[in-house]
Amino acid sequence: MHKHTISAILLISFVFLAGFNTDNAIVPQSEILSGGPPKDGIPAILKPKFVDPGNAAYLEDSDDVIGLKIGNETKAYPIKILNWHEVVNDTIGGVPVAVTF
Repeated sequence: MHKHTISAILLISFVFLAGFNTDNAIVPQSEILSGGPPKDGIPAILKPKFVDPGNAAYLEDSDDVIGLKIGNETKAYPIKILNWHEVVNDTIGGVPVAVTF
């Protein structure tokens, strides 16, 4: 298949699946390619479940986390989980938060 035909097919697929309109793009549309999962292709964690640190057998002492404290409430979001979901929507100390990685 010709290079431009393949590019056009990829572009049409990307726009259709991702829901982005590229009509006013500065870059020629034939040069716009998919960069990974489509829009909403990586699900956010909407109802995170937490365990006490001693019960988090899936974590090593050396694993990185994003820690957040608001008021008297503290939570840790393991990077090894955020690698797969990238966003956690949560509430800490009564404050809605979006933890992203």
